[in-house]
Amino acid sequence: MKNLKYILTIILVTALGLVSCDEEAWLKEQPYSFYSPENSYSTPEGIDQAVVQLYENVATTLYRGNGEYNIAFMYTTDVGYDALATNHALNSWSDAINPETDAVSFFWKNMYSIIFNANTILNRIQEVEYNNEERRVQSIAEAKFFRAFAYKYLNRLYGGVPLVLEEISSPRRDFVRASNQEIIDQIIMDLTEAVVDLPNTDEVADGRITKGAANHLLSEIYIVNGEYNKAVAAATEVIDNSGYALMTSRFGSRISEPGDVYWDLFRRGNQNRGSGNTEGIWVMQYEYNVTGGGDGDQMPRFILPNYKNLKTDDGQNAFLGPMNQMGGRGIGWWAASDYMLNQVWASSANDMRNSQYNIIRDIQVNNPSSAYFGQMLIADGTISNYNNKYNRFWSALFVKAGPINNFPEEVIQDLATGVTTGSANHSFRDRYIMRLAETYLLRAEAYLMLGDQGNAAADINVVRDRSNADPVAAVDVDFDYILDERARELFLEEHRLLTLYRMNKQLERIRVHNPMYNGTYADNQILEHQNLWPIPASEIQKNTEAVLAQNPGYAGGE
Repeated sequence: MKNLKYILTIILVTALGLVSCDEEAWLKEQPYSFYSPENSYSTPEGIDQAVVQLYENVATTLYRGNGEYNIAFMYTTDVGYDALATNHALNSWSDAINPETDAVSFFWKNMYSIIFNANTILNRIQEVEYNNEERRVQSIAEAKFFRAFAYKYLNRLYGGVPLVLEEISSPRRDFVRASNQEIIDQIIMDLTEAVVDLPNTDEVADGRITKGAANHLLSEIYIVNGEYNKAVAAATEVIDNSGYALMTSRFGSRISEPGDVYWDLFRRGNQNRGSGNTEGIWVMQYEYNVTGGGDGDQMPRFILPNYKNLKTDDGQNAFLGPMNQMGGRGIGWWAASDYMLNQVWASSANDMRNSQYNIIRDIQVNNPSSAYFGQMLIADGTISNYNNKYNRFWSALFVKAGPINNFPEEVIQDLATGVTTGSANHSFRDRYIMRLAETYLLRAEAYLMLGDQGNAAADINVVRDRSNADPVAAVDVDFDYILDERARELFLEEHRLLTLYRMNKQLERIRVHNPMYNGTYADNQILEHQNLWPIPASEIQKNTEAVLAQNPGYAGGE
């Protein structure tokens, strides 16, 4: 044994001596497996994964990531406001929208992340060996679509921004701003090239981009660029030649229940074509209890009133808790404006979208311990007993926001009463990013810009007819009417702020309709230069080798 120990000691000492002679080789790291652009983008499967990540980037940035930012384009407009406090978050633009604002940086960084990832795909895909060339061209088309989609948001929010069309493989600090027109031209180029190679509507899995999605986005961008005939043509291609149609009859998973076709559009399981829905153009996918299925959008949490915390004057909660039949655990961060709750419906008699199935305007106190048990909040006047400042605790339930009476059983705490757990705070369903009703309204906008009120009214009336609303006369169609119709049809779907920016209506309509600006709750200010957001200060500071100019009116700007 002693001899064995001696021999092992000699071997160990000798080995250490040899290694010490080449210490650099001994210390050199030799990873056996890691991800890099060289191996991650080297196969068709790797490219596919990178493309799928672009879909996830959009979903996380705009719909299901940081809830505060996901709603930033909705509650800062004419249709809604922050119901927590007059100066909370982005309620007061003159103070809150500045180069240091987190939301301003969030969208800049996330949209450029989409662009950089798309550029990497486009840069490396030609070196990948494909057995099926169609697979390559479709991936190229998807990457170009996402690059255009991200630049749309950047351009609408910040104006002319750095135009980056190549993969960035090393740090850069020399970005300069392209002109507004250069960005728009690039978006159009990417989309017109992509639409040629994107698949048709029924040739893809649910949620994948099609020619219809590209043409829908093209129609919007052509309007921005003043090419109204091309906008009409792109929208017409979607409406007439892409296999989509507005849903006009009851359909889907809950057809046997009381409701209407507009209600059906937003029930769980009803967004994709397999349900019979021919209206969804681009639908963000969500799979409940499936690894990688996503978190679901948090719209119910933020828009549904915080009714569960209402108390009666005897100190009792009015409700047993968050309820399955009332949309789950809303916190009432933001609320619909009076414009959205009441004014837009004044000229829209018999409108299905304002029916009892789609907007619940009164609910019944259901806590037996409350002296008001069984009373209705509005009809019985009991709302006057509550501290309902800024309508945070009660305004109305927009049923399209949440799976009312349709939550998964796992998040229902008490099946008898309908009390849910705190996890009942998102939609548990797929979400429309593009829907055909909006395509009609985009084409109406283009027709109006061409001076053709007749065709504009005809398109609007297709949407209104589906909702049993009275038709609009051609003479009454203007930009405000189109915005009203978009509010009725697309509330909680469209990113309203970007629509107002496109139509140059944001200052006017926020000042008139947002109660934090029109004197109802506060006299907050939105300033003339805030028709654009500022360039994030952090981006300007890091860009040390060139001037990344600030937008006028902001610190560091003209």
